Amino acid sequence: MTPRLAQSPAALAGRRVLELADDSGVYCGKLFADMGADVVKIEAPGGDATRGIPPFWGDVPHPDRSLFFLYTNTSKRGVTLDVTHPDGRRVFERLAATADLVIETLPPGRLDDLGIGYERLRASNPRLVLTSITGFGQTGPHRDFRSSNLVAEALGGALYVTGDADDPPVTLAGSQAHMMASVTAAVSSMIALQHAAVTGVGQHVDTSVQEVMLAITHVCGVGKWLDDHLIPRRMGTSLFASVPSGAYPCTDGLVYLMVNRPAHWQELARWIHEETGNDAVLDPLFDGPSANRIPHRDLLDHYIGELTARHTVAHVYHEGQRRHLAITPVHTAAAVADDPHLEARRFFVDVEHAGAAVVRYPGAPYRHAATPWRIVRPAPRVGEHNVEIYRDELGLSEAEFDALRVRRVI
Repeated sequence: MTPRLAQSPAALAGRRVLELADDSGVYCGKLFADMGADVVKIEAPGGDATRGIPPFWGDVPHPDRSLFFLYTNTSKRGVTLDVTHPDGRRVFERLAATADLVIETLPPGRLDDLGIGYERLRASNPRLVLTSITGFGQTGPHRDFRSSNLVAEALGGALYVTGDADDPPVTLAGSQAHMMASVTAAVSSMIALQHAAVTGVGQHVDTSVQEVMLAITHVCGVGKWLDDHLIPRRMGTSLFASVPSGAYPCTDGLVYLMVNRPAHWQELARWIHEETGNDAVLDPLFDGPSANRIPHRDLLDHYIGELTARHTVAHVYHEGQRRHLAITPVHTAAAVADDPHLEARRFFVDVEHAGAAVVRYPGAPYRHAATPWRIVRPAPRVGEHNVEIYRDELGLSEAEFDALRVRRVI
């Protein structure tokens, strides 16, 4: 496990976070946990459904081997609790009274229906921040509509511009709508926590996955129309508003190139001319912003392909860097794991699991010198910290604890 350095305190040390979240908000809790907050993940008795998300470590399906679960729950402690049971709700209220932040992804109004809504919780803890992550927010005509990562990507505009022009749209890799909603929720929660520290008053942070996607996909959704009166279209690997752009074949793979600035186009044109002798690429017709080159996209792709086809991925990548162009290899997952740049940056970290097994994880999304990010423990097993939190910290007696366990409240 990544060592904890006593001389480098965590940025969020001393903060208590309760997480009652599914796959749409679990990454929000991870962002707090890896920066030192005590994040307590609350699962239903028997374990959370996200433990069944494939792929699995070693291709062995098991509640403790989902790679999604393992990655998104690092540094957290874990308990089981049935908040739909009256006794479970009472335990949850006691936990919330000790917390700075609660992250939840239940349907809008569900906490109120259970009798543990924000007004109830803040009565005993006025500084508490409650962050809700839902498909369409807590209010409005769509609040009760069902959503998913795919729905959010589609309605946010991302799917409309992803794929080949003559084919149906395709989904983005991973769960990008939920990941970005979690990031937005985390940032908003930090603002609310700062407000609570100054004023002593908490807030209810309402995060709509739909609104997040509309905000971050401004280059491909309605924002592009509002800004530039352009309706983006699917262009294969190319970006609609960046010309030229896309994946180009080399002798041993693909590189991805994106050009926006006039100076970058001029440098790329000079490179093509130097290598291929192509004089047409230097025509002033192609100069200026990307909009000037949109009508000539196919021709420019042909010119670039003549250049990249002469060289290896490594050569094009490094020569492009030397010329200050935005160009990168198109890596497989295996190549990413062995990428020399990520290795030099010490991006990947080894995390010890039970039985001395070591798993290599993606590392810090940001680097703080004085209060470093770190993974302090692997994802919890089902109910791993029940005794530690309920008996040792919350003060439940042995009889109370056993009664909750017999009734399957925990």
